[in-house]
Amino acid sequence: MVVLTASPSVSAAASVAPRNNWCVLQLKLTRQSLKTPASLLAGVFLCLLTSAPVLAECGHPETAPIRVAKVQDGDTLKLSDGRSVRVLGMNAPEIAIGQKRGQPMGQESLAKARQFIASAGGEVRLGFDTERRDHYGRWLAHVYDKSGRSLAAEQIRAGMAFQISVPPNRAQESCLSSIESRARKNPSGVWRNPYWGGFQSASLLVGDTGFRLVRGKVTRVDVNSAVWIEFDGELVAQIKKSDWQAFGRKDWQVLVGKTVEVRGWITARKNKGGQSGKRQFKSLVMGVRTPSSLKVID
Repeated sequence: MVVLTASPSVSAAASVAPRNNWCVLQLKLTRQSLKTPASLLAGVFLCLLTSAPVLAECGHPETAPIRVAKVQDGDTLKLSDGRSVRVLGMNAPEIAIGQKRGQPMGQESLAKARQFIASAGGEVRLGFDTERRDHYGRWLAHVYDKSGRSLAAEQIRAGMAFQISVPPNRAQESCLSSIESRARKNPSGVWRNPYWGGFQSASLLVGDTGFRLVRGKVTRVDVNSAVWIEFDGELVAQIKKSDWQAFGRKDWQVLVGKTVEVRGWITARKNKGGQSGKRQFKSLVMGVRTPSSLKVID
């Protein structure tokens, strides 16, 4: 498998949280009171050992602990102060709400998120990216427990969510994508579900909108104000010009004839053209924003 990827500005390695003030104080006292190098090293070791909880997987928390009032679904929390938090770096299957139909694995993903919050004692810490709110007014944040475990990492590792990045919030893209790659080698959750596990583009229907992971053969590529990657069936993937730089490539035509996997939100196109001799366009459009959302299979 060839992955079209570009290195984000933040390292994929686990990051260290802002400096622990208690630890800094202890090191100062150690330097003042202990004269031998061996004693100083022992003080440093003790400090690192006692500050271990500030080490986090995929980023680091930036806030004090705050209580969770409700786990709304696999990637959304309601905090005790009234804020809704959309967890960055992942997308979980939807659950049924009112007339809105749920998706396969939605309830399982919700249960896994609830388990994470319960094991965290009902409190989480938040870490932020470039944007802090979305157009729905929800807060956008990475979510951690007191030991630094990432909710997104845990959900993706368990096959209860997909890695997804929406620019400009790409800080943990590489880290979470690596976790997903490992999870797919021992499939569980969404990766063992026929609805999610590499749905074929030729099988998509006009009503198949919302978040999907799809693979299919590329039949045509047009480059104008955007890159339009047409698949067999009714799907076309759109890469806007503002996102081209992230992909680090110009020769999009090499994708023609390749089997490609894409992920993102599908919308139905209202005007498909086809009048006055114009070519009729595909019915379904998926916006692809980052390299981790487009993979060449063969």
